Amino acid sequence: MRRNIGNYLNANIVRLPNSLNAALLSLNLFPGIIFGKAYRDYKDYLRQNSEYYDNTKQLIDMLNMAIRSVEYYRDRYGNQQINSVEQFEHTIEFIDKDIILTNYNRFMNKFVDLSKYDFGTTGGTSGKPLTFISPKERYVIELATMHTLWERAGYKFDKRAVIRNHRLQDGHAYKINPLTREIIFDGFRLTNEYFAHVYDTIKRFNIHFVHCYPSTAYEFATYIHQNRLDASIILSFLSGSENIFDYQRELIEGRLGIRFYNWYGHSEKLVLAGYCAGTNNYHVEPTYGYFELIDETGKVIRESGRVGEIVGTSFHNFGMPFIRYKTGDYAEYVGNYCPVCARHLPVIRNIRGRWNGDRIYNSDGTFITTTALNLHNDLYKIINGIQYVQEKKGELTVLIVKAPGYSSHHEAALYSHFQTKLHPDAIVKIQYVDKLLRKSNGKFVHIISTVDKDLN
Repeated sequence: MRRNIGNYLNANIVRLPNSLNAALLSLNLFPGIIFGKAYRDYKDYLRQNSEYYDNTKQLIDMLNMAIRSVEYYRDRYGNQQINSVEQFEHTIEFIDKDIILTNYNRFMNKFVDLSKYDFGTTGGTSGKPLTFISPKERYVIELATMHTLWERAGYKFDKRAVIRNHRLQDGHAYKINPLTREIIFDGFRLTNEYFAHVYDTIKRFNIHFVHCYPSTAYEFATYIHQNRLDASIILSFLSGSENIFDYQRELIEGRLGIRFYNWYGHSEKLVLAGYCAGTNNYHVEPTYGYFELIDETGKVIRESGRVGEIVGTSFHNFGMPFIRYKTGDYAEYVGNYCPVCARHLPVIRNIRGRWNGDRIYNSDGTFITTTALNLHNDLYKIINGIQYVQEKKGELTVLIVKAPGYSSHHEAALYSHFQTKLHPDAIVKIQYVDKLLRKSNGKFVHIISTVDKDLN
């Protein structure tokens, strides 16, 4: 997809009639043709470096370029020349979204041609969104790397059902993008009636991969399970942008036998990681950016089993490089080698996005995380969804979507579970709902809180 016409076509081709786009879809079988030579070359590059890739030189080159060309780094580090990872860790301080917002213009590289860059924003999950620039040609890296990740789940530029953050107007049940081979559904119309149409369309188009949020995968899987539909047509849910919970995995993989393939990334495009083909550990792609996991003192974690914050450094954005950017996301370190697929790269698991947003506060200001509230598997089996709402410290509302077989016995067990986790004076209320709450972009969040987290 050549850049000069690619964006226009990608944005407007879905407006064509579905019948025409369905015909075009059947003809588009080779991504290397539609996405161009740069895509093919980068896919080859990823393939050649899949087993082992030393990204030290990329890190050092990017860092020294930033010190020379970007005002923020130049003012902070002067004419220093960084020559090693050890010197990098000892010298370069961490940054975060607030630092960038305060020094926005000073993070821009004044020597780049801004006409070759696009403006983007973060999702704004924890306050004011961050605006930044990234190269227009970035799509090559994104598509090639994501397609490579999905190949671990069996994806080979297949047709994909997409149920994410699209709103379809004028009563359309779905739209087709033949360039990306997507059948796009309305991510805000998640009713059983609409799921019936989604399922029938997936069968009619013989679609084997569903690209969605984990919560949507779970809701759709629940519909399939409750209606005793054939789940074998779906080989994998390709999911990202949300945390995954045990009860979701138990239904999708345990009972339906569908691969639940998840990846981790963020709008700033510094770190990208996806499941191993043979495990549910994440492989951090070393060609994409420089990854660090740090403890509460800022020391890099290199011991298996320890949990820390994910920190990323730009490799592919010379216009606005972020160096040692603290993401606010956390993970558990596994190691730097995967024995299942023999790849030498960072391996992590149990990623939790924006952990500060997962706090549930007691009346005295102490808190626990939603991870501490995890239920036993037998309780997960009798609910079809759970979500926490906190508007006042010491009070918690638990939204429950009941599954068949749910009884007053289970309600009592849930009350007992939550009361033992929180302070004895905490007020817990269980509220039964048909649907859990979602954000305006269609994402599900495990906890909706209006508590001021800075007041302890």
